[in-house]
Amino acid sequence: MMLTFRHLTDTASDDFRLVDTLYESAFPWHEKREAAAKQLALDNPHYRLLACYDGRLFVGMIGAWRFHGYSYIEHLAVNDQLRGAGYGKRMLRQFLDANPLTVLEIDPLTTGIARRRLRFYQQLGFQRNPFTHHHPSYHAGVADHLLLVLSHPHPLDDARYQQFHDDLCHVVMAGV
Repeated sequence: MMLTFRHLTDTASDDFRLVDTLYESAFPWHEKREAAAKQLALDNPHYRLLACYDGRLFVGMIGAWRFHGYSYIEHLAVNDQLRGAGYGKRMLRQFLDANPLTVLEIDPLTTGIARRRLRFYQQLGFQRNPFTHHHPSYHAGVADHLLLVLSHPHPLDDARYQQFHDDLCHVVMAGV
């Protein structure tokens, strides 16, 4: 059975409250937008905040950006109570069906969790890219942080990586 994605466009819905509660619990402070920056993203035509449902069951969220020729997943999280039930794979597979060239970032491979996360994405066809990549900070006074860039279904060439980095710095992180 297919999962259902609901595209959220404002903060006033019950769907947004579910997504935002998950977002706030799933990501560390340095990887999260503040309230004003969340609204900026929702107002941007490139951004898609998706609440994912299995029937009426809220299973997770994807915050993604669509650009010319590729998509970028900024945030992806599965409902805490449903982790390990295959929903992350199902969500990503459906997203990838509609967004063939997709880019995302993960933490450097310094922990067991980071290494498991890389294996999870590789099982879905993501490729690790060789670029030294620093994600711009979400908060003033906090340094940019080193991340690994993954892409599906193939590695990025230099030109596509540079386009991604430019979009990240000038569109995704604009006004943050």
